[in-house]
Amino acid sequence: MRRLLFALLFAAACTSTSPVDRVQAYRAAVASGADVSPFLAPGARMWYDKKEGTGEPLSSGAGSYAHWDHYFGSKSTSTDWQVKDGAVSAIVRETNGFYRLLDWEPDPYRMTWWLDANGRIREALLTSIPGVGGKGRLAEFRAWAREHHPTELDYLMPNGHIDPKADRAERFAALLREWRSAAGLPAVVFTPGL
Repeated sequence: MRRLLFALLFAAACTSTSPVDRVQAYRAAVASGADVSPFLAPGARMWYDKKEGTGEPLSSGAGSYAHWDHYFGSKSTSTDWQVKDGAVSAIVRETNGFYRLLDWEPDPYRMTWWLDANGRIREALLTSIPGVGGKGRLAEFRAWAREHHPTELDYLMPNGHIDPKADRAERFAALLREWRSAAGLPAVVFTPGL
């Protein structure tokens, strides 16, 4: 079934002349777990906040947030699609188990994709859109973790910033659950890895 879905998505993307349709087909393939390599140019790269340096590889399962997003079951919706100056962009709203554990409704972010002459994605940039989402209970969690598990907090948030690499998703989830219990907050149920 997954192969049939992928074949239909890829066929639609290849026959479409719309750059938006091609990026939407790519995002649908990502969401379904299908092979996204036909949607990507060789050497495709991804940047966060600024398009500086070499970026990260953009491929199925690659990038610093790949495991984090998979573990926390990240889901997103995209709106306000635009094509401007040779790029496709959309506003993305994301939710996942990490945000739910912090009672956090995150701000949306902008995704921008640049396509090559064959309609494959060659570059992507995620930029924050400051707004009203706030940080949920992140400050409360950090204060509690600083008091009860300072070494673990330093590992999870080196230099005060979330680092999604290695085993941090699992360790963050465990510490967040412990904090919620200690704070008397209701349990948050999510199935890791969806």
